[in-house]
Amino acid sequence: ATVSLTDLLNAKVASQLDVAFPFGLPKHIGIAVSGGGDSMALLHLTRAWASVRDVTLAVITIDHDLRTGSAEEAARVAQWCADLGVSHTTRVWRDWDNSGNLQEAARQARYRIINDWRGDIKHVLIGHTMDDQAETLLLRLKRGSGVDGMTGMKPIALHPSGMALIRPLLNITRQDLRDYLVACDQPWFDDPSNDNVAFDRIAMRQLLPQLKSAGISLDRFALMATHMQRAKDALDHTAQDVFQTIGRQQGTDLIFDQAGFFATHSETQSRLLSAGVRWISGNAYRPRFEALKRALSEFQDGKTCCLHGCVIYPHQNTLRITREYAATQRSADQTVWDGRWQGVDLPQDHSVQSLGEYGASQLASDMRRNVPFRSLHVQPAVFFEDTLLYAPTLNPMQRQFVQDLRINFIDFITSH
Repeated sequence: ATVSLTDLLNAKVASQLDVAFPFGLPKHIGIAVSGGGDSMALLHLTRAWASVRDVTLAVITIDHDLRTGSAEEAARVAQWCADLGVSHTTRVWRDWDNSGNLQEAARQARYRIINDWRGDIKHVLIGHTMDDQAETLLLRLKRGSGVDGMTGMKPIALHPSGMALIRPLLNITRQDLRDYLVACDQPWFDDPSNDNVAFDRIAMRQLLPQLKSAGISLDRFALMATHMQRAKDALDHTAQDVFQTIGRQQGTDLIFDQAGFFATHSETQSRLLSAGVRWISGNAYRPRFEALKRALSEFQDGKTCCLHGCVIYPHQNTLRITREYAATQRSADQTVWDGRWQGVDLPQDHSVQSLGEYGASQLASDMRRNVPFRSLHVQPAVFFEDTLLYAPTLNPMQRQFVQDLRINFIDFITSH
C-alpha cells in the first residue's frame, strides 16, 4: 500500500523530534509560527507528535508591523491555534530604526523577541525547510564561505541566549509542506515580500528551478551540507588536539606556544584563532576571513593586533589572546563582568569590574609579575568602592568569589 504524504511527513518529523531530545522530552516546547505555509505545517506536524508524547506546545507569532494586514494575519494565526487547542501569543516588533539591512535586523529581532517571551521554555521550533537550506547555502557560496559556512543551518543549534533552536523540517521541501496543508484542509498566508527580488535570498530562491533543471536538486544541497559537517567535525577535532598540546587557558586569556602554533597547518591556526576570539569576546559570529588572515600575518611578524574585541600579542615565546580593555567598559551589570564573569554571593556594595591600572597597583608584586600588563588590566576583580578586595583569576585562594559562566575553551572548539 502507498503511504500517504500526511503519514510520511508525520513519521519524518516525529523521528527528527525524537532525535532532538536524547535525554528525555521537555514538558513545554515553543514554536515560532508566522502563518506562512512552512510554519503552519510545522505546527500541525508537531502537534501530531506532541499529542502522543504528553508535551505541551506554546506558539509565538511575531508581527513585524512592516506592512498592512500583518496584525490581521497574527489574529488569524491566534484563531487557528485556538481551534487546535494550542496556547498562542502575539508580539509586535516596534523598535526598528530604519537603518541597516532590514532582513538581518528583522531576523535578529525575531530571536530576541522569542527569547524574551520563552520564560522557562528551553526549546523553540523553527520552520526552516530543505528549500531554505538550499537558499542559505547559495547565499554563503555567493559570499565565499568556507567549510563551516557550507555546513548550512543546523537541525539543532544553541542560540547565544541559551535557548535551543530546533529545525525539524530541514529534510522536507516547501512544496510537500504545502501539499500536506491542503490535505489537512489548513489555510496559510503567502508573504508578498517573498517575491521581492531586491532581497538577496529571494534572488537565490528564483535560481533554484534553473539549477534543478540542470540536475542540481534540493537534496544535493542537503547532501553537501552533511558532507561539510563531517569535514568541519574532523577539522575541529584536530584543532582540539593541537590546543591540548600547545595551548592553555589562563584567567581571561588563551596562551599558545608560538613555535608550536606556527608549526601547525594554517587551517588549524585560523580555527584556533577564530574560536579563541569568539570565546574571549562572547561574540556569536566568527570574524571575517580577511580580518583573520591579516591578524595571523601581523603577529607572525611579531606585531600586536586587535580583532573582534580582543588583543593578540606575542610575549616570551608565546602568543596571547586577551580581552580588549575598552570593550570591557560597557558592562552595566555590576554583578556580572563582561557578560560572563559572575560574582558569587557578594554583598550589595561590592562590584565586579576590570582590574585596570588602579586595581593592578593594589596587587602584591609577585601577582603582578606573573601576568603581562595588557592581560593584567582586563582580569575580572571585586571592588568595594575603589578598594580592590579580590582578584580571583590571579589568586587561586580567591577563586570562589567569581565564576566563569563559559564552557572551557577546549570544549568550545568543537561545540560551535
